[in-house]
Amino acid sequence: MKIAHISDLHLDKNHKKDNYKRTLQILEYIAANNFDHVIITGDITENAEAGAFKLARNMFKKYGLLNSKKLSLVIGNHDIYGGVHLAEDVINFPNKCKATDYEKKIEEFGTFFNEAFDNTIRPIKHNLYPFIKEFDNFVLIGLNSIAKYSVFKNPFASNGEISDKQLDVLTKILKENRFRNKHKIIITHHHFCKDVLEEENSSSALWQVIERQTMKLRSKKRIIKRFKKLGVDLVLHGHLHKTTAYHRKHIKFINAGGSVLGKNNELTINVINITKDEIKNEFVTIPFDGTSSSQPKGLNLPKIAYQKALLESEICLN
Repeated sequence: MKIAHISDLHLDKNHKKDNYKRTLQILEYIAANNFDHVIITGDITENAEAGAFKLARNMFKKYGLLNSKKLSLVIGNHDIYGGVHLAEDVINFPNKCKATDYEKKIEEFGTFFNEAFDNTIRPIKHNLYPFIKEFDNFVLIGLNSIAKYSVFKNPFASNGEISDKQLDVLTKILKENRFRNKHKIIITHHHFCKDVLEEENSSSALWQVIERQTMKLRSKKRIIKRFKKLGVDLVLHGHLHKTTAYHRKHIKFINAGGSVLGKNNELTINVINITKDEIKNEFVTIPFDGTSSSQPKGLNLPKIAYQKALLESEICLN
């Protein structure tokens, strides 16, 4: 199976409008290059607003992805609490987080993309996560890593945690014979590596520095040990806006957070190929040109079709 893993699209109808065109270009590439499945590891939206979720849903529908066999999603912190853009947003953000109904936002996320959760095993009653999807050669396991807002423990609503309850039910289910000889792949939002701060040049640099100091996953060493006991082969995530691969306890971790927000105005897709015997991945990079109507190398689409897609993105955003 050939899988495209992307993350952190941060779609919004009022901010970061280029992200729509960037995501559109990635989805065009996926459509033109025979991928079997798409995984998106959170922060699909920037501000958890209904309009942005509808925007994303329409995009997925346009490319025939609103199907559990074609698309798998996990929720990100921006899909629950949103983020900040203006100076006054920093002041108002704590009150916004306090007023957010955590469970309701997760339920809404599942409603907007309900087709992606069809035919999944959901062992915790009335909970979207964890979910399990069974394929021929592997098992895909979706986890919620978003910590609830807390004035002291999670003041910027960007820290993460994976509950013991999620891991305990997985331990029980994955012992079943049907899963024993299959690759096990975890998808979640938060990262398991150290966050190295880089110099920021944007107008929101101060907020980004503050946020990145407070976007840690709690108890990650303990969680990795649990993954090891579960026989996990691969963990896919986002959250940090860069694309990288690393290992912990002989488990491979891949971050696709730089899909649309990477450096050098490039778009990156984590391409995963799964066979009975192995899992391989490579990063495919394509140039983004937000001012040109010419399609990037690798799309292989008729020029008229690509220009029509760009026009539709302008109409949708305006």
